[in-house]
Amino acid sequence: MMKPNPKSLILICFIFISLTSSAQNLSQDSTISISGLILSDKEKEPIEDAIITIKRTRRGVISDSSGVFHLQILPKDTLVISSMGFEMIQWPVPAISDPNFPPFFKIYLKNQAVPLKEVNVYALGTWENFKEDFVKSKTPPKENLGERYKLSKVQLEEIKQKEMESCPGNIVSGLIGLGIKLGSKIFPKKRKTPQPVFSNELKYLHKQVLMEKFNRKIVSDLTGETGKTLEKLYAYICKKSHFTYLYSELDIQTKILELHKEFMLDPEKANISIAKIDTINRIPNHLRP
Repeated sequence: MMKPNPKSLILICFIFISLTSSAQNLSQDSTISISGLILSDKEKEPIEDAIITIKRTRRGVISDSSGVFHLQILPKDTLVISSMGFEMIQWPVPAISDPNFPPFFKIYLKNQAVPLKEVNVYALGTWENFKEDFVKSKTPPKENLGERYKLSKVQLEEIKQKEMESCPGNIVSGLIGLGIKLGSKIFPKKRKTPQPVFSNELKYLHKQVLMEKFNRKIVSDLTGETGKTLEKLYAYICKKSHFTYLYSELDIQTKILELHKEFMLDPEKANISIAKIDTINRIPNHLRP
């Protein structure tokens, strides 16, 4: 009778152990189809539209109107179950002896009360009651809009100082009206349509509104010009346009683009027209109120 070889016995044991471990790994990696019923802890009634998700993958299903769900999982998975008005729980799946015939699980959720703030409910009344209350109601007092734009003495002094600084050097501020009276006898003035007279405060506000709509930065952003070309283009637009605070931003930007095209077609002619303004010491009146 032959004696067994020790080496062959060791090899057989090693193969048997590796087969059993691989079988266990396959059983752990294989998916299992389970079913269950979600019930309330107190009433023992099925919970509809409960959310059942797998914690590992964050995928799941929603229970039907009877509280039943069906889900594909792996062994040792954990389910996260939540529903409106109930506490959320994490439910580890128990060990299943026979994956082909898994048991039907029953999972209970505890009720959770959410305190709400007190709410007062009033009746709106009839249409006749509304009309009667509306007629009896008093109108609110009219607001004096001029109070919003009232300036302090310091602000008024700053405005006067800026006007003095912006006055041309060849004109004396105290003799402006005198020159008009002397020249009116020789050169009769044409009658002009009456223009609204604004206070210095409103004129200053009008200038501020217009400067937000029309300035060098806006011209540069629209045309892409910079440096000396931007200054020439800006002077040309001031000469050709008479923007006021009443103009909309769309109208001003449209006019800027039109004048930019004219300026680029014949820059020399535009420079000559700008030079004429400088020779007679006239200031473009693009910021008049």
